[in-house]
Amino acid sequence: MELEARLRAFAAFARRRSFSAAAAELRISQPAVSKHVADLERALGLKLVERARRDGALTSAGDFIANHVLRAESLLAQADLGAAQFRKSGSGSLTIVASWLTGTYLLPELIAEFRHLHPAVHISLELGTAAQAVEWLRSHRAELGFIAGAVGGAEIEAEPLLEYEIVIVGQPALVPARPSRESLEALTWISREEGSATRIASDAAMARLGIVPRRRLELPSYEAVVSALKRGYGVAAISRYVVATELRAGLLTIVTVHGWNVRAVVSVLRVREALLTPSAEQFQALVRNRFAELSRQGRQKSGPIQRDNDRATLLRRDFSGFEAALRTAAKGQLEPFSAREPTSHSRRKPTLPRLPRGFRVRS
Repeated sequence: MELEARLRAFAAFARRRSFSAAAAELRISQPAVSKHVADLERALGLKLVERARRDGALTSAGDFIANHVLRAESLLAQADLGAAQFRKSGSGSLTIVASWLTGTYLLPELIAEFRHLHPAVHISLELGTAAQAVEWLRSHRAELGFIAGAVGGAEIEAEPLLEYEIVIVGQPALVPARPSRESLEALTWISREEGSATRIASDAAMARLGIVPRRRLELPSYEAVVSALKRGYGVAAISRYVVATELRAGLLTIVTVHGWNVRAVVSVLRVREALLTPSAEQFQALVRNRFAELSRQGRQKSGPIQRDNDRATLLRRDFSGFEAALRTAAKGQLEPFSAREPTSHSRRKPTLPRLPRGFRVRS
């Protein structure tokens, strides 16, 4: 029992990198956590924590021990979840955590489909950043995480599932006919906060192309970004999934920038080397299959935005004037837009299998 208490205290400190935060997680006093960690250090004959530093740093030995302790703790928690489901076959609960893009635009219909197929399983979805998703998995509050971008940890593994494209979009009247670096820099660039996978990938691409926006507008949600775009407040580098409906309706258009070829990946996160509970395994399989279908549909040009390598058609979509578009294409002044990843939007019925009649997803 003493060893278990020491290991749990050290695991909490390794996750939180703070004695006070570890105490809050374990619901014990801070001195108790400190004592458990000190007792573990004495038992092992190793220094595990750099107490002189305020950032909760671990020593090299501490990193090594934390890697194994966190993985062992996760495996035990996973075993407890699985045992509960095996006691009553076909039932149980599943908590998943997702980043805003994945949880808002890709998972809702899949969750509804899974709930219909497995009515005895209670499934809940939490939204957060990639870092928060990792924290939920580490603290055993979620069994699966679905995020844009690759994030892992000592006890967390990531498996890429779906590649998606990030495009520059804006109101048609706002987009310059022949965008230059100067004209792009003069526009207001709208985005989510720093740290989102889309923001990281698009900022890296802008730096590579030498685009330095003079004005930035950060908004707290993709819905707010799309609303600002439709009002003509600026342009944004954003996933096609987010703006698929607006692109089809002509409310927004793609800004074709030579050299812009930006993609990001949606990955599933789970506890490393742990067997998933039956419900988690079934949900993961469903997501894998549906995401594979999205990828195939994208390659077959069956998404909400038709992939078109024809110059004239591309220019007609992105610029005004049919005749001007043909003249530009004939002169070969612009390279055709090329994309190979899925463009479908998860909320459109053609992109995902239809749910049974009378079953809807509440938004």
